[in-house]
Formats: sequence, C-alpha cells, structure tokens
Amino acid sequence: LAAGVAHEVGNPVTGIACLAQNLLSERDDELIEEGLEQILAQTRRISAIVQSLVSFSHSGTLADHTPVSVSLAETIDEAVRLVRLSHSGKQLRFDVTCPPPLSATGDRQRLIQVFVNLLSNACDASAPGERIEIYAFERDDYVMVEIVDHGSGIDPDELDQVFEPFFTTKEPGEGTGLGLPMVYNIVQEHSGTVTIDALPDAGIRVLVRLPAASERPSDTAQIQETA
Repeated sequence: LAAGVAHEVGNPVTGIACLAQNLLSERDDELIEEGLEQILAQTRRISAIVQSLVSFSHSGTLADHTPVSVSLAETIDEAVRLVRLSHSGKQLRFDVTCPPPLSATGDRQRLIQVFVNLLSNACDASAPGERIEIYAFERDDYVMVEIVDHGSGIDPDELDQVFEPFFTTKEPGEGTGLGLPMVYNIVQEHSGTVTIDALPDAGIRVLVRLPAASERPSDTAQIQETA
C-alpha cells in the first residue's frame, strides 16, 4: 500500500512541477490560467489520497465512538479506492453491487478497515486481470456484504484457523497474520459476524453480517462498477 501511495502521489507531484516550470516562461494569460487550473486539479487529487489515508488510519474501538447510520455503498467505495492504491489492486477488476439505501449501524472508519483488509487479502490471492466481486443486500434486521475472489483459495482444513492471531497462508515475510483477527474483532464489536468459505472451483467467499440501521444515511452513493 505504501509503494502504491508513493506512486499515486508522485505522479501528480511530477505533473505539478512540469506545469510550474512551463508557467515560468509563459506569457499568454489564457495558457497561464489553464496551467493553474491543471495544478489545482492535481493538488485536489493529492488531497483526496491523503484524506483517505488519514481517515483509514483513525484507530480506536466502537466504544470510543457513538454508533451512527453508515452508508454501505460509500464505505465500500472508499475501501476499494484505498485498495486500488496498491500494486495488486491496480491490476484487478472490482465489481460492486450495493443498493444505495443499504446502511449499517456502527463506526464508518472501523468498517472501512474491515473491508480494506478483506479486499487486500482478495487482491493478494488473485492473478492480474481477475475479478473481485462485492455484493451487499439486506436480510431480516441485518445487512450482508459478500466478497468473492477467484484466486488461489485456501485449504478447507485451514479455514478454522484463519481468525487466529499470526496464522497466515502467505509466504514468510509477506503477511503478519493479524489482518483477519482485527476484522473479526471489529465485526464482533459491531454485534455482527464474519465467515469465510472456500469455493469449489478455487477462490474464497467472505460474508460479513452487520446490524442494519433503522435510519438511512442522508448521503448515499450510487451502484457502481469500478474497472
């Protein structure tokens, strides 16, 4: 993720430097105005990346915050944007189906951490060009978020261990084994559940169940497909 962020910030910074250099010798007012608008656009791009990272880094537990109605569409969208900053995330397709009215009760930043970790694992297990599917739907008094990848999968005999601290199926040095235990703890704090199943044709299905919010969030995102 850090390497991806460095790349994503480095590109607009290089663009700003080139634009500023050109403006030093530019005398045409129209071209100067156009160059300044492009610089502002690049700075807004950097600000959006930084804001996403700052929001994601907020720590604490649900007890530290007052639970509110959280738009699932917006939360998933933010998690996808963060994961796409990584090298593996850039090479994959994310198909998101989330009706805008769906909302959960909880803490938005903590839920973003859940989805970033789950999507990062899906990215690590997938080959370039593969697809990760995210579905959200309502069932009784809960909202369900299903994340499906078609990657390398996991041995069914190891499924009972995936939420144990320090257990990882990744190569030495590539995983701490702490991501899924954190996901499990955050979901439990939200009075929800998380399960992981191995798919018959390879791949993993993760199902997160969270209490549905009684009130809908005022701002909702649209159903989206992120290529």
